[in-house]
Amino acid sequence: MIRWFLILALLQLVAFWKILGRMGYPPWLAIMASIPLVNLVLLYYVALTPWPREGRWNDRAGTAGGQGDAKF
Repeated sequence: MIRWFLILALLQLVAFWKILGRMGYPPWLAIMASIPLVNLVLLYYVALTPWPREGRWNDRAGTAGGQGDAKF
């Protein structure tokens, strides 16, 4: 039973590490996602705050709010 818990926790840790890194957050926050109730706070924090990577993407696009015209 404990072995399965550790395996699933490791799989969750790897997934959160990759996702948070791609979003622009420090990947070590994935460790916080393994703590019960803290993972809910982390989930709401990530969902409701602007992602750091979004700001850099908008700056590269040259638009203030990401509302530029699409050119095909």
